[in-house]
Amino acid sequence: MKKVFNKCFIILGVILNVQMVNAQRVALKSNLIDWATLSPNLAVEMRLNQRLTLDISAAANPFSFTIADMKATHFRFQPELRYWFNRPMARHFMGISLLGGLYNVKFKEHLYEGDIWAAGLTYGYAFVLSRHWNMEATLGIGMAKLRAFDYREGEEKLATPNLSKWSLVPIRLGLSFSYIFK
Repeated sequence: MKKVFNKCFIILGVILNVQMVNAQRVALKSNLIDWATLSPNLAVEMRLNQRLTLDISAAANPFSFTIADMKATHFRFQPELRYWFNRPMARHFMGISLLGGLYNVKFKEHLYEGDIWAAGLTYGYAFVLSRHWNMEATLGIGMAKLRAFDYREGEEKLATPNLSKWSLVPIRLGLSFSYIFK
C-alpha cells in the first residue's frame, strides 16, 4: 500500500509542477460527502485550456467505523478530465474519470480486502458563489474491476485473491466546496 501512495503522490507532483506554469486558474476542493463518511479528502483542479480542466482527487479513510454491521477503510485516487460547456469552473461539465483504490471491508463476519480500478463518465454543475468560491455537484457511473481476498472472520487469508469481477459502480458522487486561485 505504501508503494501505491508513493506512486500517486509522485504523479500528482509532476502534473502539478507542469501545469502550474501555464494554468491561469487552479482550485483546491474538498468533498462534503467524503467527510460524512469520515474520509479526509482533497482535490486540485487545473485549467488546461478554454474548455478543459484536470481534476485530481485523493481520499482515505484510515479510521475503522461501523455502520449496520459493516466496517470499512479505504484509500482512493481519482483523476478526471473535464469538458466545460460554458467556461472552466462554472456551470455544466462532462468528465472522463479514472479511479484506483484499496479497500478493507468487514460485513457481519465476511471480510473483503482488495483493490478497485475503474473508468467512467461524470456530469456536474459548478455554482459560482463568489470570485474565489464555488460549490460543485457531481455524479458519475463507470465500470470497475474489483479484486479481493474474500474470507470469513477466523479463517486463514488465502495466498491469492479469490474474488475478481467487473461491476457497474457509481464512480463519483460529490458535493464539493472549492477555493479558486486567480
